[in-house]
Amino acid sequence: MSHNKSVVEEYMACFRRQDWAKMLTLVTDDIERWEVGAPTPSRGKKELDRDIRPGPDVVKLESNVTRMVEEGDVVVAEGTVEVHKENGNVIAVRYLDLFEFDGGKIQRVTAYTVVV
Repeated sequence: MSHNKSVVEEYMACFRRQDWAKMLTLVTDDIERWEVGAPTPSRGKKELDRDIRPGPDVVKLESNVTRMVEEGDVVVAEGTVEVHKENGNVIAVRYLDLFEFDGGKIQRVTAYTVVV
């Protein structure tokens, strides 16, 4: 597995574990993350840290990467997430995230998600 794919795997593992501090070590200081449909992207580690965290009623995240494709400094990851809430509800999400790299770290993420 390439370095960039390994970084994406670790990023997704951090998401599952809700290890936000470790996740921030995998991105550049000027990271930009845009959830398609959101009015503006997150810019910088502080905004990413604020925007990536689930709400306080989330008790567990389950995430599965089903496919990764890489070309140059771009990795595309496709998969599923289950968001488990305190009230017992589970929200199923499918995603396709496009990761752009600079110097071995994630510099930009474009996230396409849909609740299924």
